[in-house]
Order: sequence, then C-alpha cells, then structure tokens
Amino acid sequence: MDGILELQRQAHEDIERLEQAIVDLMLQNLTKHRYRLVREQKINGLLDQIQSRSKFLIDIENDLTGLRQREVTGMIENGFDDFYKRLGAIHSYHRQHPESAVNPPELEYIKYKNNPEELEEKRRKLLSKAKENDEQNVELIAEPESLQTETFLAAEDEEKLDTMFSGEERFGRYVDLNEQYELYLNLKDVKHTSYLDYLVEFTKFEAYPRKNKSQQKYVEYLFSLRQYFEGFFLRAMPLFNVPSTQKEAEEEFAQQWQKRKAADWEDNSSDGSLGQELFCAACKKQFEKSTTFSAHMNSRKHKKTVARLQGEQKDTANATAVLERALDEKIAQDKETAWLEHLVHTYALVLADKISDTKANVERRQALTEAERNQEIDEEEPEFIEEDDDKDDQIYNPLNLPLGWDGKPIPYWLYKLHGLGVKFSCEICGNAVHRGRKAYEKHFQESRHATNMRRLGIPNTRQFHGVSSIEEALALWERIQKEKKQAVANTDTFEEFEDSEGNVFNKKTYYDLKRQGLI
Repeated sequence: MDGILELQRQAHEDIERLEQAIVDLMLQNLTKHRYRLVREQKINGLLDQIQSRSKFLIDIENDLTGLRQREVTGMIENGFDDFYKRLGAIHSYHRQHPESAVNPPELEYIKYKNNPEELEEKRRKLLSKAKENDEQNVELIAEPESLQTETFLAAEDEEKLDTMFSGEERFGRYVDLNEQYELYLNLKDVKHTSYLDYLVEFTKFEAYPRKNKSQQKYVEYLFSLRQYFEGFFLRAMPLFNVPSTQKEAEEEFAQQWQKRKAADWEDNSSDGSLGQELFCAACKKQFEKSTTFSAHMNSRKHKKTVARLQGEQKDTANATAVLERALDEKIAQDKETAWLEHLVHTYALVLADKISDTKANVERRQALTEAERNQEIDEEEPEFIEEDDDKDDQIYNPLNLPLGWDGKPIPYWLYKLHGLGVKFSCEICGNAVHRGRKAYEKHFQESRHATNMRRLGIPNTRQFHGVSSIEEALALWERIQKEKKQAVANTDTFEEFEDSEGNVFNKKTYYDLKRQGLI
C-alpha cells in the first residue's frame, strides 16, 4: 500500500497531466461545432477532476489524522532503513506478479493531443484507397476504424451529443423556448403573440400586469425559464461560470430591491400606482388603483372577512398579527418573483447573441418549404472555419452572388427567393441600381428618392411610387395638375340650381342670369 507522501506525489502528477491535457485540447484548431462542443465538455470534466484532486491535496496538507506527520517523522528517524524496506517491498511484489501489466499514466492522456478532424481526413483517404483497390484489403479498411479511438472524441460522446439537444437547438447554436412559449400563452391577461415576437419580448416582464404576478402559473413560468437557461448553460456552454453570474445578479438585485428600484417593482405609493399599501391582507388581493382599493375596503365582503378573522382569533391583537403576517408573506412572495425575473433577464443578456441567432433562424425557416426544412435537417452540419488574418484568400463566387453578413456569398436559394437576379435602376436617383423588387420598392420611401423628387418640384406621394423615369414623373405630375384644374372647372357645370319658377340651370348660368336681374 502506498504511503501518504506517495499519494500526495501522485495527486500533484495527476493535476499536472490534467492541466497539460487541457492545454492540448485548447491548442487544437477545430472547425466543426459539435467537436468544439465535445471539447468544452471534456475540458469541464478535466477541471472537475483537478478540483477533486486539489481537495484531496488540501486534506492531506491539513493532516487531521496525523498520518502524514508520523510518516515524515518515521522517514527522518529511520533514514535508509525505511528506504530499503520500501524498495524490498516493491521487488517482492514484482517477483510474485511477474506478468502484471504496466500501464503508464501518460498513455491515458495521449488521446487529448490528437485532432479528430485530422484523423477523420486520414480515415477518408484510406477508405478511398480501399475502394479503388479491386482486392479486399482487410487491414487497410480496419485501420481507419482504429483511428477514431485515438482521439478525445469517443463513440459514447457522439451518442450523448445527439440526445443532449433538441432539433431546434441544433447542438447549442440556438435556444428552444417553445415549451416556455406555451406556458406564456396560458397565463392570464396575455395577448396572443407569435413565437418570433415572443423571442423579442419575453424579457419585458413589466408588460405583464403586476396584479397577476402573484399567481402560481406565473411563478412556474419564470421557474421554467430559469431551469431551461441553467440547463442550456450546462449543455451548450459547459465552461460558463453560472454560480459567479448568479452571485453577481443576486448582489445587484439586493441593492435594487433595497432601494425599491427593481424592474416593475418600484415603490410608487405616492402616485397611486401598485404598492404594498394597495394589498388587502385580509382578502389577500392586490389592487391596481387607490380608488378601487378604497371601495373594496368599504365593501361588505371585506368587512365580513375581517370580522371572521377577528372571530377566529378572538381578539383584535391576534387578528392584526395575522394580517401583518399575511402582508409579510406577500412581500416575500413578491421579492421571490422579482428575483426570478431579474435572474432570467440576466441569463437572457448573457445569451443575447444566441437568442438573436434564434430569431434570425426562426424567420429564415418560415420562408422555407417543407422539403427544404427536411433537407436541412438531413444534411451534414456545416463547418465553421475560423478566420485567418494571415490569409487573404479570394472568395469563390462564380455566380456573383451578393455577400451576406459574414462576408460570404448568400445561398443561391435565398438569391432566387428574393429575386436578386433582377436589377432595377432609378433615373431620378442618378441611375442607382437596386437588386430585387423588394429593395427597389423600398427605395421610393427613402430620403434620397424623396429629396430628388423635391428638386424636380414634385411631391413624393403614393401616386409616384413605381415611377423611376424623370420624364414619366414630370408627365404624371402635369397630368395630375390638369386633372385637378379640370375638376375645379367641372364643379360649375356639375352643380344645378332651380329658380322660383322651377327652371333648372347649372351653377355658372344661374349666377350669370341672377347678376343680370333676369331671375
């Protein structure tokens, strides 16, 4: 059996090897998202092992049992006798077990140095050679199978990753709040909104009526959001420090609550808005306005409830204590609800980029057909190649497609969907070219087009939308002016007047005859 000092040395060695394994993993240039995710999970597991071994070392250093001190004292007193005794025990063990296998600890950490993508490429090359060979080379085909076990990516990691995320989450790229969306729609006094709008507004808790925030369904909804985000951090961002974020959020919330400045929980009793003074402890009801609260306090139902409480408690002092206790419970419940809102909002800020990507993905998928959605699910996940500032490679774009937000050509199906192959020019804007009907129609409402229309002396009204030629715009404006003048002139002939004898004249003739005194 190893001594305390040997166990301490082994623990230090394990920590150093674990740290080196983390360094080896971080140095791997991985392009696939799923490989990066597995790497983060492996690093998180290695960090847990380091913490466990460090705790073991701290316990040894504290030496509460005194075994370490006795061992050190024995080595000092006995000197070489103790050394040769230990050496003899080692020789004796190996004489009794001559065929025992030796497993060097460094062999366990070799896999963390190998890049799975590089080995995967080697495997593809070997398999292609095997297919080109007419004769069945068993060793050539078997060799690629062994390559996969030499990396940190094991078969069980692949299986675990496939079951860890939902289809909407796409291996942690997006969030999936469909379950929370259903809970939100079942809350009281909420307007029905689309899932896309929900992703934009779900952190705006102040929009939900405060009088309903004490309901159990609302608390369960907030708790569901909290559980999902914490689970998402564990699955998609295993290296994210959730306890530290919670602690910071708790300190910030404590300060805001003490000053009554937590979102939608301000103490605005002076202006008659919601506050604890508008809470009826006897009936356990929250009111929105002071007028409604006053009417309730004078109602027969409230007085009956207070009388019942006093009858149950037998004296006024006990009844008052019950009411105060109910008010304290209401304050504690409000504080817990406000804390959940604050924590969920903090988590949403951390995941702002992923939530934004989710909104873009939901909007994009709404434009896809069912066949395109199924094809997207079946196809292999895209590879995300990190930008290399040292390389200035020219982007391959033979179809001259417009570039997206990432600087790469947009997909061809999106190019066809928006009709970006059709170009529209506007002479009024200096022959500016617009790709697609949508961009062309939108530019008629922009300031550039409106300014150029004013320079031509033409108002940029709805009638001129779609007119891009200067000549056509001037001709249309001239025609509109003529029609207006003609409409004014026609009013003299359209209106009819009748004299005292029953004769009917148009407006112009009637006033001419009247001025001449003939009528």
